Amino acid sequence: MDWAWVGAAGPSPLFCNPDALCLPAMLSDAAQDPHLDPGPEDGIPVPEDIQVEVEDLGERRRQVRGCVLIPVERQRVWRVLTDYDHLAEFIPNLVESRLIGSENGRKLVRQVGSQKVLFARFSAAVVLAIEEIFPHQLRFQEVEGDFLLFEGFWELAEWLNHQTLLTYHLQVKPPRRMPVGLVERRLCRDLAFNLQAIRERCLYSQ
Repeated sequence: MDWAWVGAAGPSPLFCNPDALCLPAMLSDAAQDPHLDPGPEDGIPVPEDIQVEVEDLGERRRQVRGCVLIPVERQRVWRVLTDYDHLAEFIPNLVESRLIGSENGRKLVRQVGSQKVLFARFSAAVVLAIEEIFPHQLRFQEVEGDFLLFEGFWELAEWLNHQTLLTYHLQVKPPRRMPVGLVERRLCRDLAFNLQAIRERCLYSQ
């Protein structure tokens, strides 16, 4: 993957793969999609330093990547990401997040997301097994839920001036009943807003 560095106030990471489906184009496409109703975040601009990339892996599988630079130390970002019982308080379209136990050294977290499609509410639930590698990485894998594949990781890297580069990687394969194009667009749109929400939570949390 190539990287470009821009921004007057300091380095900002941008995916620059010319084959990538990045968020601005995806938002434009989604606006034309008759199956995709506007969510509460529509009309809210996404900061330019938040970029999302999606890759078609074939067989209805998608790889989604995104990153954001957060001007706080890595330990604070870690605390926000691992406060599993309170993620639904600030993550858009996440209606439930709850630590339900542990298994083989991994934490089990149930999460439920909700979207509006064709004026109806659509929900997807997963139980994630999360391996915490403090303070660098959070690896997650679906062990129960609606997706045929849902796994990836959060990566936290120390950056200049006590900042943190937060990167998200996901491989996902929806079931046949879920249109893969619709899932792809919603995942990419939501990831950008989720990254923004995490950054704001890190900035204003103690």
